[in-house]
Amino acid sequence: MDAMLKIINQLLNKPESLPFREPVDWRGLGLYDYPQIIKKPMDLSTVKSNIESKAYQSIHECAEDIRLIWSNCKKYNQDGSDFYNLADAFSKRFEDKFAKIKDQEQAEEDVDHEPSLEEKTRFSNLIYKIKQEELGHVVEKLEDRCPTAINKSTSDDELEINIDAIDPKTFHELDRYVRGCMAASAPKKKKKSSTGVDGAETSKAKKAKQ
Repeated sequence: MDAMLKIINQLLNKPESLPFREPVDWRGLGLYDYPQIIKKPMDLSTVKSNIESKAYQSIHECAEDIRLIWSNCKKYNQDGSDFYNLADAFSKRFEDKFAKIKDQEQAEEDVDHEPSLEEKTRFSNLIYKIKQEELGHVVEKLEDRCPTAINKSTSDDELEINIDAIDPKTFHELDRYVRGCMAASAPKKKKKSSTGVDGAETSKAKKAKQ
């Protein structure tokens, strides 16, 4: 929840967030229809207070209240008005930040769960397809964290990796690394030339380089 508090503080520090910082003073502003239109008022200070008092069970529950700030404003104010556009801009800004928090939370959840048979099989198939220096990084990481997963008894030039001996956190970290290596080395699609002559010349150049 610290990440959500950080977002709230960032939003509160923006000068243009003034209309969203405190509960709408509908009486002082003479907006007597506000309570009839907005059934659940919400503001940044209230969300911050809820976070600090641990009122939210999850980041998603907190996010719903933050979204309510923007949706309330857009519901009460006319589409295209300054307040409507301001709320829309803040909404998009928040969703961008929240998406990163969700990705981080998912990554943290990933390192906790035991790798499935499918994940282990994929890892074992990919690990020997990466470059030698990339494999060296994997071995170095395993020697540091899970030395029992490395078996060098076969010969000096060969080694075996016991995937079952890798702890979940290290496995998921290395799995992401290996998949990233494969994605980076995947051949990129070449754009077709506009003319057949250019295409033929390009093909010849490629063959020459090979």
